[in-house]
Amino acid sequence: MRTLLALGLVAGLLSAFAAPASAATPTDRKVAALAKQLTALQKQVKTLQKQVVFLKNEVGANYAGDACGLALTSDMFQVSWGQIDTHSSAPFFGPQTQVSDHGACNAIQPAVQRSLTAPPKTTIFQPLINWVYG
Repeated sequence: MRTLLALGLVAGLLSAFAAPASAATPTDRKVAALAKQLTALQKQVKTLQKQVVFLKNEVGANYAGDACGLALTSDMFQVSWGQIDTHSSAPFFGPQTQVSDHGACNAIQPAVQRSLTAPPKTTIFQPLINWVYG
C-alpha cells in the first residue's frame, strides 16, 4: 500500500511539473500512462481489500456455525447416552461433561440454545439451520 501511495505522489509531482500537452515528450506520455495505471491499480486494491474483509467475516461465521453444530451433535449424543445408562442395569457410558463450543452458539444471532434435556430432540438443530439459511 505504501508503494502505491509513493507512486501516486511521484506521478502527481511529475504531472505538476510536466510540460504543456502540446509539447509532450515521450517521457511525459509515459508518466501520464503510468498515472492512469496507478489510478486503476488503486481501485483494484480497494476492491480487493473489501473482498478480503468480506471473506474473513464469512470464514469466521463458518467456523462459528461448524463449532455450534458439532457442540449440538455432542449434546445429542450425551443425552442419548444418559438415557441408555438410565434404562440399563449398569451404566455403560457413565457421567459425561458437556463440550465447550467456545461461545460459538452464543455468537450466532439470534443465539442458538444448547440443551441437555432428555429425551434428545433434533429440534435443537433448527435455530442453527435457520441461521445458515436465513
